[in-house]
Amino acid sequence: MSLNHQLASALWMSASPDLAAAIGKVPFFSGLNDKQLKAMASTGRVRTYTPESKIVEEGTIGVGFYLVLDGRAEVRKGAKLLATLSKGQFFGEMALIDREPRSADVVAVQPTTCFVLSVFQFDNLIRDDPKIVMSMLTEVVRRLRKAQSSSVS
Repeated sequence: MSLNHQLASALWMSASPDLAAAIGKVPFFSGLNDKQLKAMASTGRVRTYTPESKIVEEGTIGVGFYLVLDGRAEVRKGAKLLATLSKGQFFGEMALIDREPRSADVVAVQPTTCFVLSVFQFDNLIRDDPKIVMSMLTEVVRRLRKAQSSSVS
C-alpha cells in the first residue's frame, strides 16, 4: 500500500461519520439507519487512483460498489465518453447483487479517492443485518415503478 493510499485511507476512516453520511446519500443506502451506515463505512475500504488508471474495466466481473469521495472519473465505452463522475456520485451498486460483467470502463481523470465495498464485504454485512437488503429492495422497486410509468406515458 502506497503512502498516499495510507494517508487517504487514514483521513477518510478518521472521518467515519462523514463517510457514513456520504454513503447514506446513495439512493440504495438512503433508508439505512446510522448504525447500519457506520457498519458499512467501517467494512469497506478507501482507495486512491492516479490519473488515467482504470478503476474498473469493461467485461470484468463486477465485484463491488464505488462511491467517489474526491476527484473525478469518466465512464467510457471504447472511445465514447458516457458520463463523468465526481464527489458523491457512485457506480457498481448492481454488482453487489448480480455480479455481472462491467458494461464500461471507469477511469480516473485526476487523483481520485473512492469508498469501495466489495461483494464479499457486502455479503457479510447483510448476513449480520438482513434489513439492509430491504432498504435496497425498496429503492429497486421505486426505480422499476418509475421506469414502468415512464414507458406507459
